[in-house]
Amino acid sequence: MMDTQNIAISDRILPKAQTGQIFSLKTDYKENDEEIPFSDNFEYLEALEKEALLTLVLAAIRHGKKGWPEQNFTVERLNALLDIEDFNEEEMKEKLFQIRQINKAREAISVRSGVKLFFPVFCRENKLDECDKKIFLLLFIHATSDIFRKTFSLCAFKEDERGVIIRILLSILCLDYREELEGKKHFSRQAPLVAREIIFFRRDASRLSSHIVDEIVTISERHVKYVTGDNQIYNSTYDEITIETSSIPLEKVIIDQSVKKQIITYVNKYLHQREGVTSSKLDDFLEYGTALTLFFQGPSGTGKTMMARALAHHFNRPLITVKLINAYYKWDMELIMIQAFREAALIKGFIFFDEADDIFKEGSYLARSLLIQLEKAKCMVIFATNKAGHIDPSMERRLSMKVHFALPEREQRLNIWRALLPDFIQLAPDVDLEALNNRYPFSGGLIKNTIFLAANSAEPDSSSNIIITRQMLEQAADLQTQQMTENNQFYKSYRPVEKVVSLPLDKQQQATLKNIADAFQYAHNNSTGLNLMINVADITTGINAANALAAECGIKVKSFKYSDMDTTGKDNELVDKVSQDKIKLIDYAFIQTTEETQLLIIIDDSDAINWDDAGRTENNKNCSSKDNTISRLLDSLREYQGICCFVTHKNLSPNIPSEFHAHINLEYPPEEMQRQQWENQLPPDSVNDNDLVELVEQYPMHIAEIDSIIRRAVIQSIIEGKTQQPSLKTVKTIIERYRGKNKTPVLFGKA
Repeated sequence: MMDTQNIAISDRILPKAQTGQIFSLKTDYKENDEEIPFSDNFEYLEALEKEALLTLVLAAIRHGKKGWPEQNFTVERLNALLDIEDFNEEEMKEKLFQIRQINKAREAISVRSGVKLFFPVFCRENKLDECDKKIFLLLFIHATSDIFRKTFSLCAFKEDERGVIIRILLSILCLDYREELEGKKHFSRQAPLVAREIIFFRRDASRLSSHIVDEIVTISERHVKYVTGDNQIYNSTYDEITIETSSIPLEKVIIDQSVKKQIITYVNKYLHQREGVTSSKLDDFLEYGTALTLFFQGPSGTGKTMMARALAHHFNRPLITVKLINAYYKWDMELIMIQAFREAALIKGFIFFDEADDIFKEGSYLARSLLIQLEKAKCMVIFATNKAGHIDPSMERRLSMKVHFALPEREQRLNIWRALLPDFIQLAPDVDLEALNNRYPFSGGLIKNTIFLAANSAEPDSSSNIIITRQMLEQAADLQTQQMTENNQFYKSYRPVEKVVSLPLDKQQQATLKNIADAFQYAHNNSTGLNLMINVADITTGINAANALAAECGIKVKSFKYSDMDTTGKDNELVDKVSQDKIKLIDYAFIQTTEETQLLIIIDDSDAINWDDAGRTENNKNCSSKDNTISRLLDSLREYQGICCFVTHKNLSPNIPSEFHAHINLEYPPEEMQRQQWENQLPPDSVNDNDLVELVEQYPMHIAEIDSIIRRAVIQSIIEGKTQQPSLKTVKTIIERYRGKNKTPVLFGKA
């Protein structure tokens, strides 16, 4: 059995057979040609081009090529390039042998002299044998040399714009049928050229043959770039792949310093190991799965993409960003992934799969395709996703390191504000970054947007300084908050104006609420959390009190009804703007967001909660949906670091849950205030002082409740055909309808 390592243009003595006077090769080599190093990589490639052209012409002659056209421009160029005259096949073979020997000798001395030659490095790194090298050389020259392609056609070999047919490659390189049969193995799945994706196949949908030798093979632009030493970054053939040289320094990425240090250490060690001898030994031992895969998970705008770019900049590697979400056809996604890994192998770049949510779905086609690429990869791969759950178990085992990018804490946010402010922009004296940071718990991405919009609206002063004012920053920040808030039937979001002093309560109650507002402000500034229960006979009065607390703190309100927070079914699920996951309304209410700081109000206006049963729900396996919702509420209150008001008109129970840090039972306003409100609402001279005193004593109410009763009484009076100013009798009828006769709620401080 012959050694297929040397099948390409064997050195066996050929019979001397004249093929006609076609060309003649002048043997004009000097004794010391082999001792002269190449001046650079391009001179070396020119020498390889001549070698490939001689190989091609000799193969054509061997296959009976005769009658080269006269006065043909390609023939003239070929003659000038190779210095050819009349010759026979044996002399042609001898000349090719001499050129190869000289090229090898000059290659060796060039390397020793420090001249960078990329072709031999590429062959060595990919463990190509002599036949592999010759196959790769022909494909490289075919892809880069105009004269080679024209000679290829002139030699009557079948031309194809997509590459070279394997059958033709073998016929050029092999001397007989046996060598051609044995040469097929260089195109098998296990062969270096195929396994390392140095060559890839161009499928021909119209081809009926299933033989491997009828396949068309080629090399990518990245192979060409590597061998030519081209370090320029070009766009990929796929719109979903971008290649960039990042300029973001690691100092700009504000995350936990211990996490950042750990990431840098692992990447640094991996890259150092890939450059050393250990890399090859480890690859041989493990056989597959030697890529370093980092998994960045967390809310949008928390620094995942920025960290990927900063790593590429820090380690001076191109960043190959893949966004499969942009792929129009799903069947294109696998080809896009293959191309990305090819790019990374050739330019030694980092692969970054941005918005990689679909890749990690268990059992998905994309996950299986990606696993195949990861098995063969020997590079750095970074995945970024907003979602953490439902990762394919096979995929999860291939993740070298998982990093959670959380929404930044107060101190981190302040550092982000400072880090993202350009040096050429000044802050006006009225800007308080710390106050802005406390008001808007933004992610890094939203902070960046806010600064950009504010800077974009700023006009240079007389000294060409760009100054950002507090108003500019607040307007830009409010715009970010508006974009994050979705209009939904399950909650209201608004900014209250009326403060505690405006509430129709006595001075003592106003003072108590003002002190609670101070406690809220303290809890907000220290992120300790504060949960308040407000008990009040009139739910509107309780809501107004909670709104006033928010106004005192200068924050917005997000208001939910407890009756909507059923934990069963999917009719009250919302999309979390941070994780993009669907979650229950009760979880949505308490989840950390990047919106402006808000007071959470939960309103129990339908007596849905029995606090006496709340402590038993956790131990009751057969608890109802209502009980389970109570349990979820208490769990959320326990972990909540914001400020929350729970408003209910139930009387205080001795079993108020400990999750509430404080509670207040709003008593009715002073009788004089109630009498005055009734007098203002009822027709003039229709009631006397005694009637009003009796009404207030019999039916004590909050001011908002009085207004509600009057509105109902007006409607009732119109229905009865009377005036729009209801009588005292109509008012009492409405009160008894909604309250019951002589029903007097418990006053503040009375049991």
